[in-house]
Amino acid sequence: MPTRLHDILGRLCLCALLSAQCLTVAAETLDNVVRTVIESHPSVRSSAALLDAAAERVRQAKSNYYPSVGMQAAANEAHDSQLGTRLDRSSRNADAFLRWNLFRGLADYHSVRMARHDREAADEDLADAHERVALQVAAVYLDVLRLRKRLAVAETYVTDTERLVDDVSKLVAAGKAAPADIEQVDVGHIEAQWEVAQLRGELSGAEQGYRLLTGMPPGELSEPGNEDAMAAISQDDMLEQVLATNPRIRASQARADARSEEVGVAGGALMPRVDVEFRKRLLSDINPDPVVESRDSAQVSLNYEMPLGGGSFSQKREAAARAASALADLDEARLEAQTSSTQLWNVWSEARHIAASLERRAQASDKVVAAYDQQFNAGRRSLQDLIAIRDEHRRAQADVIDNGHARQLGAMQILSLLGRLRESLDVSAASLAAGSGQPGD
Repeated sequence: MPTRLHDILGRLCLCALLSAQCLTVAAETLDNVVRTVIESHPSVRSSAALLDAAAERVRQAKSNYYPSVGMQAAANEAHDSQLGTRLDRSSRNADAFLRWNLFRGLADYHSVRMARHDREAADEDLADAHERVALQVAAVYLDVLRLRKRLAVAETYVTDTERLVDDVSKLVAAGKAAPADIEQVDVGHIEAQWEVAQLRGELSGAEQGYRLLTGMPPGELSEPGNEDAMAAISQDDMLEQVLATNPRIRASQARADARSEEVGVAGGALMPRVDVEFRKRLLSDINPDPVVESRDSAQVSLNYEMPLGGGSFSQKREAAARAASALADLDEARLEAQTSSTQLWNVWSEARHIAASLERRAQASDKVVAAYDQQFNAGRRSLQDLIAIRDEHRRAQADVIDNGHARQLGAMQILSLLGRLRESLDVSAASLAAGSGQPGD
């Protein structure tokens, strides 16, 4: 009976342990990691704050269309002359007024349009920040995956070299191999250990970078499938879409439009102002009383002021120069996006083209290594042949891993230039707003 009880308890413990492992080994997907990081990243928070500031500038510009209401109080001591009589007069007045600008050279119209274009630019800057952060997270994520796979291959190779050292030592002890063969395989074993040490250091650094970026250590990571989003895009279509959808280009276009409107704002300062004003006297205490006192008034005024230093003209020339600079920045953004996308496409395309051949090479090397092991044990292959084919097998596996990493990262870099990386990861602006409880617009 105790034996049976112990058996049942042991099985229950084993089931609990397996269940706990299943819960803790749940793979972290790239889209979940990006969604966790993206809204708390400093560059995204900065861009979001600048977008809020740009929205406030739109409200400020619109407020110029509305009248202003105010009150004015004055206390005055004067020496007056009234009907030929000189007298000292003190006055205390309080007025309420409404003042409305009717025209100042369309400066308000251009100011609102400029603020709206600046807000569009800030919106695109936020989208660009999202894309950059998503790509940064993806690059770290993929690097951890790559190094873990490379380390597993290298550790397997160390195990194989250890076994080979033991086998050769037995052959030397039996007099079937020269003592120098042990030194030869030991050199390869040390080289394999050195590669493992290097990869462990690189993996430790990559995992530390992942932890700093995401705020959590990397667990089990799953393979992303974002390369499929590039399957239906040709290079010509990609180059055309980059110009239309790249967030940085769209932000530069909006800024160029805003600087063009700024020329109109500066030009408004050269035009006269037309204002209408209504004024109501609320309090009047004048001693002695004047012969005539205005209680209510309305006036339309035409004001034109020309600074003799030429500041208004200089402001317009400055605005025109800023507009020219913004257009140059737009051309630069287009050129950089096209150059980067072309280079990335060529690298990604070549990596994709060679992928099948690398897979066949790795599969073939598996078979060759197995055959060489048998032939070496049968005395029909030299030790040098076996060492060479095992090293080739390790390099073939590493090349497959590096190629997969290059294809995945290249596809994500191109998607980021297109402004579609978040979409491919299902991390859209709407889903981010829903997750944060804020409206998407």
